[in-house]
Amino acid sequence: MVALHIDTILLSKIAEKIGKKKKYVQEQISKRATRFSIASPAAQILWAKELGIGTGVALRSLPPHVQEQVQSALPTTFVKEKSERTKGNKYKNHPRAKAIDPISLAVDYLLTDPELKSRCSDLIKKKQHLDRAFREATTVLETRIKRLSKMKGRNPEQLVNLAINPDPAKAILIMSSEPSEQAGFHSICKGIVLAFRNRAHHDIDDNATREDALKFCAFVDVVLSFLAKAQVRATP
Repeated sequence: MVALHIDTILLSKIAEKIGKKKKYVQEQISKRATRFSIASPAAQILWAKELGIGTGVALRSLPPHVQEQVQSALPTTFVKEKSERTKGNKYKNHPRAKAIDPISLAVDYLLTDPELKSRCSDLIKKKQHLDRAFREATTVLETRIKRLSKMKGRNPEQLVNLAINPDPAKAILIMSSEPSEQAGFHSICKGIVLAFRNRAHHDIDDNATREDALKFCAFVDVVLSFLAKAQVRATP
């Protein structure tokens, strides 16, 4: 079996964030890995997320089974870490003690795009009118495509069709030189616009749940991370 190593860049960021030496951080990562029964790189990602450190690049470099460990461990980690922080608090069993809210904690861990997080996290944490999170997330996505492609005056569907054309040779934002992959990303963005953006901007939906809003915003976050890596074709 190939040995898995923790990310050295992320290690330095964690050490700087908490003001400790790298050796101490490595030891703590190992302990966390043991505590949650996951690989050390997965434990490192979870700790970095807890500290508000971006983990997108490090996470994508991990093997699929380790990425799955991160996703699977998130809910358990939220509860365990929050519970441990309340140990010794004599008021923790008081009727007014604030209950652990896994959705609010998950928002802080899963949303990594700064703009999306700043505009949607507070909406997801609320318990009503969750359709606003869909509306804001699709607006962030639309605005991001406009900025990257430098296109204005287009409706959302036209924007996607022109900026992320299925043909890499015609696209302004080239997601992949492989036509099928470019077409796939175009379909994803067009689908978000047609299935979610248009409805959210023209109707009110009180049936949306916090879980729905979190999952949708997390997916948009993934899309934004891929857009950040797009090759931008110079336009006349």
